[in-house]
Amino acid sequence: MNDFYNFFQSAKLDVDMAAYLDIGTEWKHMVSAFQYVRIYYIRSGSARLTLTDGILPLEEGYMYFIPAFSILNGTCDHHLGHYFIHIIPDLVTEHFLKLLPLQHRIKMDRDTADYLFCLLSKTFNQRSFYSQFAMDSVLKLILSYFFENMQELSVPSGMERFTKVFEYIDSHINEKIHIKDLSALVYMDDAYFSNLFKKTFGVSLQKYILEKKTDKARYLLSTDMTIADIANALDFYDAASFTNFFKKQTNLTPKDFRKQLFTLKP
Repeated sequence: MNDFYNFFQSAKLDVDMAAYLDIGTEWKHMVSAFQYVRIYYIRSGSARLTLTDGILPLEEGYMYFIPAFSILNGTCDHHLGHYFIHIIPDLVTEHFLKLLPLQHRIKMDRDTADYLFCLLSKTFNQRSFYSQFAMDSVLKLILSYFFENMQELSVPSGMERFTKVFEYIDSHINEKIHIKDLSALVYMDDAYFSNLFKKTFGVSLQKYILEKKTDKARYLLSTDMTIADIANALDFYDAASFTNFFKKQTNLTPKDFRKQLFTLKP
């Protein structure tokens, strides 16, 4: 448990935006595939998010953790009063948040939410030592709710040893990544390293690398790059091989993903 506590305390989390918004059906034009981690607290009303893995209803009285790159679009039929936070984690924290078994939907009473989110919003644009310290502390307190029911045995031990591995994956995601290059970073045998990664995080190393490459593809597809240019940027042989990869990972072709992504754009 100390490994997780030390990691969480040292996590670097930049807040890109923190505010409260009352909005109606026009909310659909404000939701897109940002490369941010998002936290929502629904104070009144309701809405729906279309995520890469399904539909997520947003209900009054609940707080939601939304991973980066996961939103396709959203709809609000009537009214939505909500707090929202856009977070840009440092590289290593981003990887850990993707892998750790945190909850994504938490019940929270309105008074607690008002206090925490209002304090965070108030200190967001201030630059004093107090405001920066307060914002970091409140943000980590809010995030801690998503780990509240995590069992001690499910918290990976020795997480810090993978820091260089995650840094390498992120900086070389546009290339073919070999396990031998990753295992060399931590001075381990290839097979032992692969088994340790899966034992620690519950997912195979190869699957994780494919998920990160898919995240990068989703982000590039939200830009005006052509599919051929994206294929080249991600080191695929051609657009067809990239299309086959993306469809296998997401059940959507790149064209279909773009169509769904921009369906609700004005």
